[in-house]
Amino acid sequence: MRGSYINHQTFPKEHEKEENKKEANNSQSQKKKLERMPTEDINASAEAFIKNFRHHLLLQRLQSIENHKLMLAREK
Repeated sequence: MRGSYINHQTFPKEHEKEENKKEANNSQSQKKKLERMPTEDINASAEAFIKNFRHHLLLQRLQSIENHKLMLAREK
């Protein structure tokens, strides 16, 4: 925090450039937020997310079963 204060006092023009860049990025991101994706794209994205999530659940379940089998094998 203190370092940023010193830099702003020493180099005010560079600070202004940074602020202008931040403002430009904010206005661009706000425009993107206002644009809406078509419903089909949202549905496709949701379906892909759900498919990926279920796949990871399956992998976790298989890994858990494998770990359980290994644990039982060590007990013998």
